[in-house]
Amino acid sequence: MLTDHPQSVTVFRDDDRGFFSWLDDNPDGYFINSERRPKPTYLVLHRPGCSHFTRNSSIHWTKDYIKICSSDRSDLEEWATSTVRGDVTLCSTCFG
Repeated sequence: MLTDHPQSVTVFRDDDRGFFSWLDDNPDGYFINSERRPKPTYLVLHRPGCSHFTRNSSIHWTKDYIKICSSDRSDLEEWATSTVRGDVTLCSTCFG
């Protein structure tokens, strides 16, 4: 499931450093926070500046949950519907 995604989408699993580097490099991008095995019921769309994701080194952000990232929101929404068969839920902090 995670290997089948558009080229514009990057998946971070067990790679907090890569995830935070992606956030730094893509301040206008988007990412989905998902369970390690994505389920249609939990696909939360965030923006790189979301206050829910701190750089606290004691938290492993891409261990139990993974991050699916793209500069194109529509690519992420398409990935969610076509691959996981779910719709993204918008983070109330990022999109509130």
